[in-house]
Amino acid sequence: MLVLVAVGLRVRRNEPPVVASVPSETSEALAPAPAPARGTSPPTPSAAPTSPVVDASATPGVLIADASTEELRPSHPLTPRHARIYRENNLIGAMEGAMDVRDGRGLRYLLQQYRSEFPDDPNQLQEGYGIIANCLEHPGPETTAAGQQYFDRERGSTLRKFVARYCMGEP
Repeated sequence: MLVLVAVGLRVRRNEPPVVASVPSETSEALAPAPAPARGTSPPTPSAAPTSPVVDASATPGVLIADASTEELRPSHPLTPRHARIYRENNLIGAMEGAMDVRDGRGLRYLLQQYRSEFPDDPNQLQEGYGIIANCLEHPGPETTAAGQQYFDRERGSTLRKFVARYCMGEP
């Protein structure tokens, strides 16, 4: 862009533009590779390529190949709290998978695991999954009514749409 501005200034002054020939890396990269001489074998790769040595103090934030384990630690440790959240998310994902294939028995088994590991029910999901399991295993007017009551009462629940789908037949 600076070259265009300089050329523009020269044109405004009625001077002939100066065009410099600068070799570009792209023109060299696009040039075809020379064909190997006949009768020669292709070059054999030497030892595995090594990464260049970089002065870590000169480039903060750049990871280098031979960094110590201390330098490559995660930005935060995996605490027991993180492990608990990870486990809860895995169980919730498994329960949603059981719902997707309409496996009421599998959902009930996973819900039993969830209840034993998370008795405090941090996300208030146990009742909703229980109702959905009932609807999948025993469809009928009673489970539909229980689903409707849950749907009407738990207006902020993330399970509300699943209760509507699996208990009340809504898409």
